[in-house]
Amino acid sequence: MITLPLIPEQRTVYWTVAVHETYGSAHRSTGLHASAVRQQHDFWTAKPSTARMELTEHTLVQARTITTFEDLPGEGEATPLLNLPADAHEVKQFFRFTRAREDGSLTCFGPTVLPTGDDVRRFYNWTVANQDRAQAVHVDVSTLRILDITLTHYTREIQLADLPDDFIASLMGQLETEGLWWVPVHEHAGTYLRLLLADGSEITISGATADGPEANSEHTADDHGGWLAVWGDFNDTVVEVYRSARRGLTRAADTAALAAAVLTCAREHGGGPVLRDEPRQPHA
Repeated sequence: MITLPLIPEQRTVYWTVAVHETYGSAHRSTGLHASAVRQQHDFWTAKPSTARMELTEHTLVQARTITTFEDLPGEGEATPLLNLPADAHEVKQFFRFTRAREDGSLTCFGPTVLPTGDDVRRFYNWTVANQDRAQAVHVDVSTLRILDITLTHYTREIQLADLPDDFIASLMGQLETEGLWWVPVHEHAGTYLRLLLADGSEITISGATADGPEANSEHTADDHGGWLAVWGDFNDTVVEVYRSARRGLTRAADTAALAAAVLTCAREHGGGPVLRDEPRQPHA
C-alpha cells in the first residue's frame, strides 16, 4: 500500500446549483463537479418554469500543524471558537493523531475527527491500554503526534462563465495527485493559480495569448487562450516554465504539455510542501 505524505494545506472545491421556479418551488443540488453544473444549467434553462438560478462555489481549506498535549484545551474545556476569516462562511477546529515515520514524514492514525482535548487524551489512553490485546492495532505510541486542524469553508456566488472548463479541472486534479498545494487567486479578470513548493518558491499559472511576446494581465487561467507558467523565488528570480507557443495545438494537448512542464519544475524544487515532524510548525 502506498502512503502519501501529509501536506500542510488541502483544498476541495465543489459547486451548488439552486433553481427557483415561477410557481414557488425550489431545487438544490450540491457537491457538483463543474461539468455537472453546466449540465444542470442547460437542463433548467430550457424549462419555461425556471425563474432564476443561483450558482455557488464552495472551497474547503484544511490547514494542519503539529501540536502537543500541553497546548490542547484543558480538561473539560471546549475547543475555542476561531475568528471567522474574511469572506469565509464557517471555520472549525479539531484534532487527530498521526504517526511519525523514520524519514520525518507523517501518516494519519485513528479517528478522523477528535473535537476536543478530552477526546484526544481519551483516545491516546485507550490506545496505550489496549496494545497488549490480540485484536489491537499495534503502534509504537512514542511515534504518535497530534495534528491541530483548521477547516475553513469559503463560498462565493458565481456566473456560469466563472466555472473552470474540463481541461482546467484535469490540470488541478494532476496537481493534487502530485501533492502540490495550489491557491486560486480571484481577480476581476478571472482566476490564476499559485503553486507553493517545498523550497519556498512558487509557480504561477495564468492565461497568455499563444505566441504573444509576454503575458497579458487580462488573460487568466479560465480563458480558452494559451497558457503561461512562471517560476519565482524570494530573490525576485523569475523563470518562464511554459508558454503556449504553437498555434493550432488543441487545448487538451496544450494543457497536457503545461502540466508536464509544471510537474517537472515542481519536482526540481522538492515538490509541494510536506508536513514534517516538527511541533508548533506555523501555518504556511
